[in-house]
Amino acid sequence: MSEEEVTKEKIFTACQERFIREGFASVSVDDIAAGLAMSKKTFYRHFSGKEDLVQQIVERFMGTIRAHIDHTLASEMSAVEKLHTVFTTIATNASRLAPVFGRDIQRRLPQLWERIEEFRRQRISEVFTRLNRQGVEEGSMRADMNGRVFLLCILAAIDRIMQPEVLVHESVSVGGAIQEIMGIFFRGALTSQGREQFEQFLHSHHHTA
Repeated sequence: MSEEEVTKEKIFTACQERFIREGFASVSVDDIAAGLAMSKKTFYRHFSGKEDLVQQIVERFMGTIRAHIDHTLASEMSAVEKLHTVFTTIATNASRLAPVFGRDIQRRLPQLWERIEEFRRQRISEVFTRLNRQGVEEGSMRADMNGRVFLLCILAAIDRIMQPEVLVHESVSVGGAIQEIMGIFFRGALTSQGREQFEQFLHSHHHTA
């Protein structure tokens, strides 16, 4: 990695953690430069502005989620294990964006917020459609369930809990909320065999975490 790449990554990492803690609305480029003991000129060599930096942070988040999901889907795990792993990945990464950072994105960069929401909906739709088929074939998911209605219910629940103004007033984290949503919905979607697999996986996952 070149010296310029190291400098860019230093800015990126420091600002990512700060924005997650504080949001970005109140943090100026002057603040960023002062916090890193560098000139504003150095910052602008790597990013066109604060909004460019925020967009790149979000792009990396989405890339990380995409890679983890693709790896999970390509694995030999059962549909139940894949569903749990995928939603844990989404919950873990979503927790880092919300509520403070997400609130600022929603208010100040609405087009980027719409992109985040579309990415989440698209990935959840793709994952559920694929794993529902696998689960029915394995006998772990109910064949008599209307998969489209079930998917719309999940998306509506997660869309609602992901709104920053909701999270600010709730004691539960976004990650915890998504895990609860997953448990409630999937216990209803699974067959008795699937529920047994789900509980066994949760038990083993808890003890190895």
